[in-house]
Amino acid sequence: MAPTKAAPDAADDPKDRQFVTALARGLQILQCFTPARPEMSGSDLARLTKLPQPTVWRLCHTMIEMGVLIPVSGEKMRPGLAALRLGHSAIAGLGIAEIARPHLQDLADTFEGAGGLAARDGTDMVILQRCESDNRLLMNLHVGSRVPLSTSALGWAWLAGVPEEERARAVADMEAKDGARWEKARAGFAQALAEYRERGFIINHGVLHKGYNTAASPIVSADGSVPYAINCGSAAVTLSVARLRADVGPRLAELSKALAHAVTRPAKRAQGR
Repeated sequence: MAPTKAAPDAADDPKDRQFVTALARGLQILQCFTPARPEMSGSDLARLTKLPQPTVWRLCHTMIEMGVLIPVSGEKMRPGLAALRLGHSAIAGLGIAEIARPHLQDLADTFEGAGGLAARDGTDMVILQRCESDNRLLMNLHVGSRVPLSTSALGWAWLAGVPEEERARAVADMEAKDGARWEKARAGFAQALAEYRERGFIINHGVLHKGYNTAASPIVSADGSVPYAINCGSAAVTLSVARLRADVGPRLAELSKALAHAVTRPAKRAQGR
């Protein structure tokens, strides 16, 4: 995985007197922890952030004292309850996750699969809501899991829904940070993009995980941005591509349009104040 971009120093932009470099660096350290990297040492963090190791240790010491980080085995650390509360607060503040939940659960139950809602974060999509049926052949994903923008149905839906300029920037980012995976998926995404333009949803047939089929649709807000994407999928033995195209995809396209209104309503109220 590519190193985290180093936080800008205050000297880089003398005009920005409001920018607190130490805070930015602390947040940069916290962003290094992921489900795939739940525990890391100071050396690991220095390598990923490209910050001097003494700086990393001072920042980590401060966060340990505040309970944001917790020391574990050896010299490693992991996020503490204080950090986890911030994550849960951020997700809870996304009211769209709760609005979407009953609809995604209905899709999951109807098609013996799983439905989800996610937002883009760099070259990943982060799952904000996950609803499952009792099918035991589902992927092991949960709220907070990350899936690649380049190969997941959620990622393809996001890419399909955004304006061309933004898609081009995202592709350039994937080419730089996830080039090998994107190169293998590029042709499949091109077909998915054509289908989205015709039908309002994409099909991802065993690209993220062999033997797993998924349909997805972007939630396009009034300003043309794509804050979220939704999906529904299951093992290929349960959910065929034909059924995704005939039944699941159209329902996702309808749901994404309905959820788009939920995304834009708060902005309209704010403008009226």
